[in-house]
Amino acid sequence: MQASVLSSKACVAARPVQARTARRTAATRAAPVQAKYGEESRFFDLQDLENTIGSWDMYGQEDKNRYNSLQSEFFERAAGGLTRREYVLGLVAIGAAGILAWGAKGSADVKLPITVGPQQTPAVGPRGRL
Repeated sequence: MQASVLSSKACVAARPVQARTARRTAATRAAPVQAKYGEESRFFDLQDLENTIGSWDMYGQEDKNRYNSLQSEFFERAAGGLTRREYVLGLVAIGAAGILAWGAKGSADVKLPITVGPQQTPAVGPRGRL
């Protein structure tokens, strides 16, 4: 009986917690923020496209013979197998199978900590617990 009386007195004596609200400050700025490009605050200028979007003609040549013939032949042969959808899907499937195989076998061989588990017995805490 005494314990219930003491607990009810403790609840009555407690002070309620009041939530604090953040003060609102006036959102005025000394000067408005303005981004300018060129004159009259234009962001896109159709008369000056080179300064607006950059120089796309930087490297000059647009014809087919802009690369060395050996370099062109090498990249055409290297990417030749990727021209069909089945070949690309096969390449992706082989890559995914390799990742799964490493996850199953290779991660154990590397002895990652998550696959090995704890190496030492855990230290006992101050109250005799783990």
